[in-house]
Amino acid sequence: MKPAFIHRESPRHIRPARSLIVLGALSALLLTGCGSGGTTATSSEGRASGGALAQDSAAAKSGTGTKNSAPADASKSGVVGVGPKLTKSASLDLRVKNIDAAAAQVRTIATGLQAQVLSEQIGTGGSGGPVPLQSKSDALSGFGTLTLSVPADKLDTALDQLARIGTVQQRNMSTQDVTAQYVDTESRLKTMRASVERVRALMTQAKDIGQVVVLESELSRREADLESLESQLSTLKNNVERSTLTVSLSTPGHETVSNTGFVAGLRSGWDAFTASARGLFTVIGAVLPFAVFFALAAAPLVWWLRRRRAGSAGALSE
Repeated sequence: MKPAFIHRESPRHIRPARSLIVLGALSALLLTGCGSGGTTATSSEGRASGGALAQDSAAAKSGTGTKNSAPADASKSGVVGVGPKLTKSASLDLRVKNIDAAAAQVRTIATGLQAQVLSEQIGTGGSGGPVPLQSKSDALSGFGTLTLSVPADKLDTALDQLARIGTVQQRNMSTQDVTAQYVDTESRLKTMRASVERVRALMTQAKDIGQVVVLESELSRREADLESLESQLSTLKNNVERSTLTVSLSTPGHETVSNTGFVAGLRSGWDAFTASARGLFTVIGAVLPFAVFFALAAAPLVWWLRRRRAGSAGALSE
């Protein structure tokens, strides 16, 4: 019986074979990763414009964005450094001797303070509103109101100068803080401007008519929002820079009466009743001549019809 011999490979031959297997597996993994990376890049490029537009739209609605979050955050963090934005309004009731002369003085003071007369209603009459002055004597028994737009930093000066025209009956001033609204509107405006520029940049990269149509629609919508924000900010700036001042003038015996309370309601009801009565009497006066004419014209006819009816009744009785 022959002894069996087992052939064993030398470890020196086994190690190179294992190394080749490991290198082959790594190469296959690298090739697979490169292929999948190329596919992902292609699909990402196809969705670039749509994804950017969707992200841009969301950023515009929320008022923040990835690229433009810095300005918004800076504006919010800078609220402390922003000066207070205040809107002021005031009213002044004066009793004067001559309504026409007082109104002229108000206009002169307004011109000296670079103020603007927004509205003016001066005259004489009852509670229905002032009637234009017809003579110099009317100026001694008139009343009226002038509304001025005064620079905010000159409002106190305007009140002091106007108070010298006559006797002050009432003086009021109110202030409203709009700092938060001002900063918020300014921040949203900056973000919307950047959003419009991004959509315009996407339009230069559009490759087909469908993308152009979608981007143009989105651009129109954002430009409309931008104009609305610009209008809001402009109005806020104007309200902060200029104040509204209402000056009421009245002569002795013709002061403006309050329209509230029981007495004011009773007076308004009486005025309404007398006005209705005057209207009713006017209608009656206008209709009365025609009624008399038709009554006189119809009287012979009515008399003849009655005679005829009476004669017919007598004939039937016989």
